[in-house]
Amino acid sequence: MQKIVSIILISLILGSCQTTTKVNITTNVPDAKVTVDGKPLGNTPISSVKIKNNSGKTYSVVVEKEGYETLQTRLHTETKNANVAGLVVGYSLCWLIIPALLLLNGLWLDGPVEDQYFVLKEAAN
Repeated sequence: MQKIVSIILISLILGSCQTTTKVNITTNVPDAKVTVDGKPLGNTPISSVKIKNNSGKTYSVVVEKEGYETLQTRLHTETKNANVAGLVVGYSLCWLIIPALLLLNGLWLDGPVEDQYFVLKEAAN
């Protein structure tokens, strides 16, 4: 029983190290279906969907609408700077357990750009 509790606590603590970005996705054509990494997000415009930040991660995107060519691309990403308050408050438990990993991950974390815009081309007849 003690091992199970320990595993659950470690999982919760390590899971809390993950940060997200609230992403807005728009297209030149309203009501286009958007999928990120195989997960359907809904139809455009999409507001404030949370996407995990991960070092070195690329995010595959598929944008579809009837009468338009399917667009397969990636989310635009950027390197995120560490938020000192977030490191101190939000990651305090992580600092106790995995300081080196958190420091590297917290200072140079890649994630999606907040505002994403994609252009669909009309399908050829």
